[in-house]
Amino acid sequence: MRATSLLTAILAVIVATTSSAVKLDNPNGYSQEKGTRAPSQATTSGSTGTGASLLRSSNSRSIGAGLEQQEGSSYMGTSGSDEIAYVSVWGAPVVAHTSSNHSAAVPTFGKITSKAGECVVAEPTEYISKDYLNWVWQHRIGPNSDTSSKSNWNVMDNKNWIMDHLVHNNGSLNYCVRWDTDSQLSKDVASKFHGILERHYNAWNSGSRATIAGPLQSSASTWSAGLPKTRPSSSGVMSQWARSTKCPDECYRFYDNVNDQWSDTSNCKGEPFDVSLWLKEDIPYGFGYDWGEEISLNNTLQNLYDKNLLFFAHEIGHGFGLPDFYGLEDKPATDFPNCVMMAYSAITVTPGDGWMLRRVLDHVRDRYNF
Repeated sequence: MRATSLLTAILAVIVATTSSAVKLDNPNGYSQEKGTRAPSQATTSGSTGTGASLLRSSNSRSIGAGLEQQEGSSYMGTSGSDEIAYVSVWGAPVVAHTSSNHSAAVPTFGKITSKAGECVVAEPTEYISKDYLNWVWQHRIGPNSDTSSKSNWNVMDNKNWIMDHLVHNNGSLNYCVRWDTDSQLSKDVASKFHGILERHYNAWNSGSRATIAGPLQSSASTWSAGLPKTRPSSSGVMSQWARSTKCPDECYRFYDNVNDQWSDTSNCKGEPFDVSLWLKEDIPYGFGYDWGEEISLNNTLQNLYDKNLLFFAHEIGHGFGLPDFYGLEDKPATDFPNCVMMAYSAITVTPGDGWMLRRVLDHVRDRYNF
């Protein structure tokens, strides 16, 4: 067997224009409430309803609540070695990028513990400790986690994660993008969605060095699926041919965990989609889970040309099975390293995020029967 990059998916995107805010009908049985929310970027203190209060940062940007990291912590990686975007009012540095003078800037496999010729299994040698990774698995997302808490889940009970789709599709991932506003969609804005998604998936790929043994191939794909068609007008605006309030159920390709099989998409009038990106005008935050991402349209437009869009990186992480790390009870210790899943402690995928994803892959790999 050979190790092949898991996240080399070519993302196919089509825009679905919607006229009103509706609840996403999800035939997989997971409601919006099952997903987790990234804190809104409000400019006043408040509560998001997820245990993460909002605080004003030193540059007037609000950040999710969390405990101040201890200076000089063994696995912090932010005491002069990372590029800091800004410092919050309570003193915690917010990571923009991992800088070149830190070895984690070029992610490695760490200390490889698997035998030659086997799927790569390794332990971290920097940024985050093996003990912290084990704690996250045991207490947050593994079979022994306390799922009575809405912030925890068992990733082993679900076979509809993003990596399951990538394996099922031989390396490709199709998106349905929903434009949920009465405002007209310009060709310029529509052209950005593919690049934004591809860039943030590449960030997860680079940050995790996620590999899985098996015959994954990267393949280009197109998306039609009978969604509302759009056409460019002479003014550069996408003129609407038909209206729809959601992506069509018959085209949603998902793993039915109840019946233990992939959904039937034979009635889809095009190519099925795996996940959706729902851009909503009436929310200031983001949701994410195995069904995709529900993200603030206004925040996306305000940051459309930024390299890193926090909501995208964070919510995609939920699609890989990773939880939030906001409260003290969500982390093994106060010196838990900055990561995009602890929203606003980092605005891009960090090695800590990558190692947590690799731990998930270590445990779900056997389901693929390579």
